[in-house]
Amino acid sequence: MLEGELNLLIDGQPEKTLKAGDSYQIPAGVVHDAKAHGDKAMKVLGVYVVDKTKPLASPAP
Repeated sequence: MLEGELNLLIDGQPEKTLKAGDSYQIPAGVVHDAKAHGDKAMKVLGVYVVDKTKPLASPAP
C-alpha cells in the first residue's frame, strides 16, 4: 500500500484493513477482493510472480 486504506477479502481468511506501508500476499488461485476504505483514494503497487505458460487470471468458480 502506497496511500490510503483498503479492506482486503481473501477466501477463508478474516477481512483485513490495510493502510499505507502495509504489505500483503494473495495465494495463487484464491478468490479475493479489495475495496477502498474511507474517503481517501488508495494507491497500491502490485507485483505478480507468474508462470508464463498459464493465464494471469481466471474466472472464479
